[in-house]
Amino acid sequence: MFLLLWILGGLIGIALLSAMVRAFSRSARTRAEVQEEIRRLLHGGVIDRPPGRGSQVRGRLGQLEITVEVHRDRARPRQSPMWRVLAVGPVPIDRPVEARVAGWQGWIDPWLQIGETLMVPSRVGPEFSLHAERMPSLEHPLVAALRRQGAGLGAGALHARPDLMRAEARFSARPEENRPLFAFLDAMGEISELPYTRSGRKTAEAPRLRIKREAS
Repeated sequence: MFLLLWILGGLIGIALLSAMVRAFSRSARTRAEVQEEIRRLLHGGVIDRPPGRGSQVRGRLGQLEITVEVHRDRARPRQSPMWRVLAVGPVPIDRPVEARVAGWQGWIDPWLQIGETLMVPSRVGPEFSLHAERMPSLEHPLVAALRRQGAGLGAGALHARPDLMRAEARFSARPEENRPLFAFLDAMGEISELPYTRSGRKTAEAPRLRIKREAS
């Protein structure tokens, strides 16, 4: 009887280990597939692996220098792993603002949680909140850019200030469930194309990232 219990425990352990290996392999394949798609969409896109970090995609989106990677935050296990986007370059807004979509937890800029909050009601896509030092309005360019993503938008956050933008979106082992990442990239590209209200200049045209994945 004791031997049978050991054998049963061993079989259960092997089954769990096999399931973990399959899940890890599926996540790795999805990560590579999504990163390759982003690489093709960005100008001069490359995939590299910095020392001590996972693979990341780098390239240009209009005047923005884009970096996309998968990030794990121990303080936010429910959001991890997540896609994290850094877009460095001119952004035609006057002051920092952050949008949190579909109840996304955590802050890209924690200082903005003590600012003013505007709730943006749902149309086709999910509801989101806008946070800034002063009360933003529904005419803010982030509102328009995110609303135009429609049902492709999903849980995540988008932060913008005059010199850069950041975004976070949920990572999924199912390729079709990573569409929100492309929605945030598309919104970043759209915002970067807007006129500069202070100088009158416009940014160079950025490629539109309208990626639609069919459910498998």
